[in-house]
Amino acid sequence: MNAKTLPTRRLLVVCHHRDRQTAHFEGAKSCVHYYRQKCNRRRTTKAEARARASPQSSNPFTDALPYPTIVPSRKEWKKTFTTNDGVKYTCRACDVDDIPAVASLLMRSKLAGFPTEESKLKKYIEKSINAFPRGAYIVLVKDDEEEEEKSKKCVGVVGVSNTPETRRGDFDRALQFTDDGGYISDLVIDTRWRGRGLGEKLMLCGESLCKEMGREEVYLHVSTRKVGVIRLYENIGYEERSSNFLRRDLLMRKKI
Repeated sequence: MNAKTLPTRRLLVVCHHRDRQTAHFEGAKSCVHYYRQKCNRRRTTKAEARARASPQSSNPFTDALPYPTIVPSRKEWKKTFTTNDGVKYTCRACDVDDIPAVASLLMRSKLAGFPTEESKLKKYIEKSINAFPRGAYIVLVKDDEEEEEKSKKCVGVVGVSNTPETRRGDFDRALQFTDDGGYISDLVIDTRWRGRGLGEKLMLCGESLCKEMGREEVYLHVSTRKVGVIRLYENIGYEERSSNFLRRDLLMRKKI
């Protein structure tokens, strides 16, 4: 049979629309053109995703919040408080001698995002020391003259970040937040000292550092599985800002 006498073959193209119906086309030009545009579409960068998801002010040309000209010193910055049982505690910036105790707390907490090897984790903590006050680990120390070793006195730690450069930026698009805000993470209290309200006190100390750096809001991420931790954050003024249902994570915010 001559090719000219062959009947015109109908090309069946299956296009997946929202209603998942199949569409029959005499030619596939329009459908192919649609999928070529979809495949060639440029992916959104992390910076663009952060700009879209971050809460913007009414004036898009407003400059970011400036940092104070006089910033706190790492060796002089500290906060003290006394619990109801009469025990005195001090919150201060992490020092070189605190690295083993802080690394031990973070390793035992099994928080995500840290190096699995203790040696690499110690180097990670050591880099944060010189970043104060833009970023730091704040340690909670029990004031006890009988104990001389700092590793025995460190009962808690929390991470504080006041700049985008001092925080991990691999956040999901739905959990992005403005660069003008402070960020608190990695809250860990030694299991032997839990149930005494130390987590709340340590959080407030971290917020005070953000406030001294001119930040007006503080953000944090928390898993929806940690119901008790979420209740703690709500008790000190944090509110849910956004969430990722698939990852079961929340973005919470507090104005300071």
